[in-house]
Amino acid sequence: MRSRRGFTLIELLVVIAIIAVLIALLLPAVQSAREATRRSQCVNNLKQLGLAVQNYHDVNGCIPPSGVYPTNFADPLGRPALNFSMKARLLPYLEQTPIYNAINFSYSAYIYNDGQDANLTAAASQIATFLCPSDMAVGNAGGYSAGTNYPNSAGLNRYYNGWECDGPAWYLGTDANLKRVQSIASVTDGTSNTAIFSEFIKGSGRGVTNKTKNGRGLVYSGAASVSAFDGQPNPNFLHYQDCRNNGTTMIWDYKGERWIEHSSARGGVYHHINPPNQKSCAYEAGNVTIVDTNTAASSNHSGGVNVAMLDGSVKFVKDSVNIQTWYAIATTQGGEVVSSDAL
Repeated sequence: MRSRRGFTLIELLVVIAIIAVLIALLLPAVQSAREATRRSQCVNNLKQLGLAVQNYHDVNGCIPPSGVYPTNFADPLGRPALNFSMKARLLPYLEQTPIYNAINFSYSAYIYNDGQDANLTAAASQIATFLCPSDMAVGNAGGYSAGTNYPNSAGLNRYYNGWECDGPAWYLGTDANLKRVQSIASVTDGTSNTAIFSEFIKGSGRGVTNKTKNGRGLVYSGAASVSAFDGQPNPNFLHYQDCRNNGTTMIWDYKGERWIEHSSARGGVYHHINPPNQKSCAYEAGNVTIVDTNTAASSNHSGGVNVAMLDGSVKFVKDSVNIQTWYAIATTQGGEVVSSDAL
């Protein structure tokens, strides 16, 4: 009887090479499928946020406030209070009532770990709806807070609008003299043409020496002050150019660290000054650094960002979007006409 012949070394090498080729061909497809799933989850998160805004409006007759300016309302310990993000106010409409009930709105949204953190339990509660699965950065400081990828839109630079937001955000307090409580009725541009939420990449939470995600998780300092382009026909666009060309100094790497707090870049609002996936920059008014000057939308999705509109729909906006269209969907009363195929 003839003995069975085993595989030769060459045959084994050929089989291994074929398997390696198949893996090389299949791996991108698998990675693409995974990213498609993550992007779908991100869209679902934003849709939930958009619908929560609608439900809040049905109950309260207004869009939820994005915080308070100035933060001169003292809590019982003498520190600024009421600085809660829009997301904190939406918790009951996102099936997160227990966390909402854990918040004491008489105290600040977040106080550094000094033994008086009245809202630490809520602030440290990570909520899946507030995170994009395509961004795995920690985005918080020392585990004392839970991060977010989803800021709400403040529109363009409120400095050029009498310190009032021209987007759907509005603030409690004396800063805007309570003149612009936002409701659906006040959005004359139409809810389908007005952005309410988008996404940004979180920072590393480890300091400015770490370049994260091509700088889109960082905040840079702008070369100009916030008043540098006063009187110019389009100061927001000039700030975009200045940030793009001169924002070279990394100053902050904690983007998205606290979903509970209203501060721009920290977890509250973003702006439509820069197109998607550009750098974020901070400017100065006098000698005061204003981080909320220019916080850009950004994502790890190839080619653009997801944007939730005020009617509850979610659109994918490409990085190449026309800058005037990007500005148009930022404002509530700009009177612009945005075609259905412009985004």
